[in-house]
Amino acid sequence: MLGESHLDLPRSGSSSCIRVHKLHLDVPSSDDRSSNRIRTFGPREVENQFHIYELKDEIGAVIANIEKMCSCVQLGKGFLEKGFCFGLVNPIANIIINSAISQVCAAADRTGGGGSDISQVCPRAGGGGGRRRKRGEEKPVDPNLLRSLDGLTAFLTCLFPYLPDAEARLYLDAADADPFVASLLIIDRRQLREFDFNSQTTQAAVEVALRCAAVAAKHPDPEGLVLGWKCLTHSEEGWECISHAVEPFSSVPSSQTQHYLVFLVQQVVKANWASDPVLRLERTWELARSRLMQASSRIYASPTLLPPTRAHMKRMLLSTIHGFYVQAMGRLPTYELCNWFHCSMLKGGYCYGPLDPVSNIIVNTIWYEQNFPPSKHFPIAMISTDMLWCIAARSLYGLVSFLCTRYGGLTPDLAMQSLLVTGVNLKAADPILSPTPGATRQKRSGCVQVLDMPGPRDIQHYVVEESTLSASVPEAYTAAATAALHDYPLAQKDFFTSPNGMSKLELVSEVLRSQDDGPAHGPLTPQNLSLLCAILQWCPSSNGKSHQQQEACKKVKKRNYAHMCRCRNRFWGQQARVTSMVRDALDKFNNTVDHPFELHIIFGVNELVSGPVPSMGEKVGDYNPWTYDKYYHTHINFLAVCKALPYDPPTIFFAECGKDGADTCWCVPVTPHKSESGQVRCIYCEYQGSRILHPTGKSFYGCNEFEKLFYVSDNIYTNDKLITNKVIEVDWVHGVQDGAIYRDCRADSDDDEDDWLDIF
Repeated sequence: MLGESHLDLPRSGSSSCIRVHKLHLDVPSSDDRSSNRIRTFGPREVENQFHIYELKDEIGAVIANIEKMCSCVQLGKGFLEKGFCFGLVNPIANIIINSAISQVCAAADRTGGGGSDISQVCPRAGGGGGRRRKRGEEKPVDPNLLRSLDGLTAFLTCLFPYLPDAEARLYLDAADADPFVASLLIIDRRQLREFDFNSQTTQAAVEVALRCAAVAAKHPDPEGLVLGWKCLTHSEEGWECISHAVEPFSSVPSSQTQHYLVFLVQQVVKANWASDPVLRLERTWELARSRLMQASSRIYASPTLLPPTRAHMKRMLLSTIHGFYVQAMGRLPTYELCNWFHCSMLKGGYCYGPLDPVSNIIVNTIWYEQNFPPSKHFPIAMISTDMLWCIAARSLYGLVSFLCTRYGGLTPDLAMQSLLVTGVNLKAADPILSPTPGATRQKRSGCVQVLDMPGPRDIQHYVVEESTLSASVPEAYTAAATAALHDYPLAQKDFFTSPNGMSKLELVSEVLRSQDDGPAHGPLTPQNLSLLCAILQWCPSSNGKSHQQQEACKKVKKRNYAHMCRCRNRFWGQQARVTSMVRDALDKFNNTVDHPFELHIIFGVNELVSGPVPSMGEKVGDYNPWTYDKYYHTHINFLAVCKALPYDPPTIFFAECGKDGADTCWCVPVTPHKSESGQVRCIYCEYQGSRILHPTGKSFYGCNEFEKLFYVSDNIYTNDKLITNKVIEVDWVHGVQDGAIYRDCRADSDDDEDDWLDIF
C-alpha cells in the first residue's frame, strides 16, 4: 500500500473544498524536543519515494475504467480497433474521434496521402485465435484495452518529466482514464504554479505526447492521427462545434449524438488535411477544468492514494538553484571567474544566507576565496557540470536543514514545500529572519489554482509562521553549513551572525544594490568587485584557523593518485573537446549577427547524445575516449558576453555539436524558464541526468525521439529508465571525479596507511 504523501492535506468526504482553518500538523511540544536542536538532512534522510513498480490492482483499475468507456460507444465493434481513450477531450469522445480520424488517414493513404507505418518499428499486438482458456483461468484482457492503457500512460509520461509509469496509472485511475483531467491533477499536486497551459513549449509537448501515445498504442499511423487532431483544433469554428458536441459525453451519449460527432470530425479533418495546422489547446484545458471540478468531490474523497511528489519537488528546487548559479556566474567578470572564483564557487559558494540567493552565491564565493584561498590557481573555460550540480544539491539540503532546525514542527517535505512557495529564498521562507518578510514574499497572482484548495501563501503561512520557533539563527546556520558539507561551517556561521560579519553584509548589500540600480545589470564592474573583495577580506572565525592558511600538499596512496590523475586528464580532455566545439559554433553564430559574442564560461555538457551505437572496429577515441560505444552529438550550455555591451547580462546559449567536423556545430540563445512553467525535454540529456537548457521551437537530437521509449524492440531507453538511470546523482552531495582538478596531492612513495587520504 502506498503511503500518504507529504502534500496530502486532511480531506472531507462531503466536500472537495479544503479550508486553511482545517489544517492540522502535529508539532512536538518543547518538552518532547531533543536538547540538541540542530537537525541536518541529506539524500539518505530525504529519499525520492518514486512509485516505480507495477501493481496488478492498479493496472486492473484503469483497465476497468477504459472498458467502461468503450462499452458506451455504440458504433460497432470494428470502430473500437483504432479508437483509443487518449486525446484532447473526454475518454468516450476520444475513442470516437480517434476512430474517425483513422478512417480519414486510411482513405488518404489509399489515395497516396502517405502516413508512417508504425509496424515497421513497433510490432503489433498478437492477432486473434490462440489456445482455448481453461476452466478457472482469468479472462484474458482485450488487447485493445491494453493498447489504450499504454497510450494513456505514454501521454502522461511524455508530457510530465519524472513521472514513472506506475504513478501515471494512479493518476489515470483517479481521473477515470481522462488524460487531461489526470494532467490537471498532476499540475495541481506538483504545485506547478506557473505552468503555462498555452505556451509554445506546452503545445509542442502535447503534440509529442499524442504521437508517443499513438506509438505506444500501436496505431498504424501516429503522424496521421496527430495531424487529424491538429486539423480539428486549427479550425476555430469546427473545434467549437466539436467542443459543444462532446459536452453531453459526461453521461452516456446517444447513438445519434455519436454518429453526428463522427460526421463532424471527418468533415473538419478533410477540410484542413492539406493545410499546415497548429495545435491549439485553450478550449481543451477549459473543458478539462470543467470535468475536474465536476469530479473533484469524488477524486479527493475516495480512498485512492495519489503518488507522492517529493522526488519531483526536489528536482524543481534543484533546477531553480542551478539557475541561481548560472545567474551568479553571469554576474562575475569573465577573467576573475575563469581564473580565480571557479574553485571557491564550487567549494563554498552556497545559495543560502541573509541576502537573495544569487547575491548569497556571489558573497559566499568571494568570502571563501578571500579567507580560504586554494594553494594554486589555474584558468578554466568550462566549469564542471557534475560539481555545479553537487553544490546545488548541497545548498538544497543546507536550506532544508536551516528551516527544520529553526522550526521544530517542520519536516523536510514541508521545508521543501515552503522553499517552493517562496522561490527558494530563505529570507521569505523564514519570515522572522527578514526584517520585512512581507516585502520578499512571493505573490500568488497568476498561480495555477485548479481546485478550491489552500494556496501557496496559505500553506506557507501555516507551516512556518504558525510553527514554534525552536532554534536561534546561529544554530540554524550551523545546521545548514553542516548539512551542506561546508569545509568551515563555524567560520561561515560567524560570518553570517557575528556583529562584524553582519555589518560587512550590510555594506555588501549596498554595493550590490548600487550596481543593480545603475545601468549595469550584468557582470560586476572592476570597482565594485574590488570593493566587495576588500569588504570580505578576513572575517572572524571560531574555528581557530587563520583565514589565510592554505592547504598543504597532502600525500595519497599511489593507486589513488593514479586514479586522481586519470580523473584530471578526463576533465581536461573534455574541456579541450567541448571548448573547441563551442568556439566553432559561436563563430558560426557571430557571422549572422551585427554584434558578436565571446565565450564567458561553459557550464553544462552532455557528450552522450545520438546513441549508443556499437563501435566495433572503429576509433572510439574520435568520439568519446571514455566509452565503448559511439555517440554522434554533444549538447552544451554556455554563457557568452556581447563584445559591444560588456556589462549587459551574459546570454545563455545552447549548442549542438557533431563529432565529425565543425560544419555540424550550431548554437542559439535560449531563455531561462522557471522549473514550474514546464520545460523542453531531451531524451538523451534526461537519461544522463544532465541539466541542459534546450531551445523552444528549434529541432535538436533528442527532442522528437521520445517514441523510442515505447518501441517494443528497443529496450535501451524507457520512461522508467530515464528516471532511475542517474537517480543517485540527482542530489549527490559528496565528491565527484572532476573534483580531482582541485586536489593538491602527491603520491606517497611509502604507501603508509597512516598517510592515506580519501581524495573524494
